[in-house]
Amino acid sequence: MNAPDPRVPTAAAPDTAAAPNTAAVPNTGSARRAGWWTVTALAFLTALFTARYLTLDPEVFLDQQRAVYLAHRGSLVLHVGGGVLAILLGPWQFLPRLRARRPGLHRLTGRIYLLAVLAAGTGGLLMAPRGLVGPVAPIGFTGLAVLLLLSSALAWRAGRRRDILRHRAWAIRSFALIMAAATLRIWLPVMDLAGVPFEQAYATAAWTCWLINLVVAEHLIARLPGLPPPARTGRVPAAPPAG
Repeated sequence: MNAPDPRVPTAAAPDTAAAPNTAAVPNTGSARRAGWWTVTALAFLTALFTARYLTLDPEVFLDQQRAVYLAHRGSLVLHVGGGVLAILLGPWQFLPRLRARRPGLHRLTGRIYLLAVLAAGTGGLLMAPRGLVGPVAPIGFTGLAVLLLLSSALAWRAGRRRDILRHRAWAIRSFALIMAAATLRIWLPVMDLAGVPFEQAYATAAWTCWLINLVVAEHLIARLPGLPPPARTGRVPAAPPAG
């Protein structure tokens, strides 16, 4: 075998460590846009479906709750009206371009969202004890209302302190809890198709509609760039010992 002529340059082996496989890297921008549009569509459809309750027409009410809704119209309007407005405004709070180019509009819609959440959560606390399948479902919906108000308040507090990372984390949790209205309306038909009795499906929906959303929210929060672990939970790290 002849030795290679040292005067003839040979092709360098490709540096696989330095050249990443770009084909294997997902297009995160496209995935985020698709996710945003999916969530926005679900939010719009849920608002459209739920807004019928604001007509106070007994024919659109849930049969098992018709008497309760008619007896507590004020709480119902507070809960539904606030929820519809919040679920419509929520997706727009997560558009980076809107936050960067129109910060004033972002803050204004954020304040309106918080007022809507306050109405929805307060109405929910008033309506929850009168819900079906007690005590399981009423406790579940009460927990949803409390966590919605708490997460929204913490998002507002972090925003006031200019703690943007914590503000985003708590805002994601708040909107995930508002989107429980959409998850609820998906869960119940699925359970019906599966042959689950209505009362059992409703009792589980009172918990799963927001627990599932919070799991998804925590997954998204964990992927936020630059967010340290204490900011994800809202805990403040302890000060280092003196000396």
